[in-house]
Amino acid sequence: MLRLIERPPRHATLRIPPAGSAVVSWNGAAESGALALTIRRADGSVSEPLLYARWSSEERRSLDGFDAVTRIAVDVVRSDVPMTEIEVTSTVDLDAVAVAVPPPPDAPAPSADRPHAAALEVPKLSQYLAAHPEERGWCSAAALAMLLQFHGVHAGVRDVARGVYDASYGGTGNWAFNVAYAGSRGLRAAVAYLRGVDHAAAFLAARLPVAISLAWDEAELAGAPLPRSEGHLVVVRGLDRDHVLVNDPAHRDVAVRYDRAQIDALFRRHGGVAYLLAPRARTAELVALANGAAAP
Repeated sequence: MLRLIERPPRHATLRIPPAGSAVVSWNGAAESGALALTIRRADGSVSEPLLYARWSSEERRSLDGFDAVTRIAVDVVRSDVPMTEIEVTSTVDLDAVAVAVPPPPDAPAPSADRPHAAALEVPKLSQYLAAHPEERGWCSAAALAMLLQFHGVHAGVRDVARGVYDASYGGTGNWAFNVAYAGSRGLRAAVAYLRGVDHAAAFLAARLPVAISLAWDEAELAGAPLPRSEGHLVVVRGLDRDHVLVNDPAHRDVAVRYDRAQIDALFRRHGGVAYLLAPRARTAELVALANGAAAP
């Protein structure tokens, strides 16, 4: 489930179904700012403002606010008592703010009757740059750069990595910072939870490639460029009955096919987290697709 408010007030409240975890993301052009989250929970309790993120032209930091019940770990809010509302307080004006919560484990995908999705022409970019041989974990930056370039935004992997690097986390994989960067480049972007590969098919039918987060152990993903991964971002650009067509920034060829059933299982098991990008004029459509509407 994705809730999104465009041009929100600096204190914006987003109601959500009772949930034990959530991801807050935002879009805005301000060069510096900070966010705090106030959590209202199913038992009627309310947290103090929990520090979430701070950014400037020099750096970005996740702040990991917490109280006795609710805690933030980089980009995920977790609560022992289900959350029902999240108030996002910003020190600057934002163009959009969003909250995503996972769907129920048995939630069906909205497009199970769409076994195929024609391949989209997504630029191929590797996460391994000859000029930066020491950087081996730029999958998120590379995946985001591919999506940005698909939408006509000039963005190289190195520039994206610099723009999303979380100085607290020590890496480029902060989901919220990645979509915040895309939002700063003129697109609508949000972190969302999808209900498997069939859900991604609805976005492809609307000509919107998505980046999805996977994790696997040895022998779980045939043809994978790495024997195992605790978290890896790839861009889904097409589907046929048996395969998912992806741009995998860790693969030598980048544009590859993986077994559809394997990708679906690994994606669901890892939580179903995805980066969603679209032109700002298509914001309502993006949210509708995230929440289960099928593409026309």
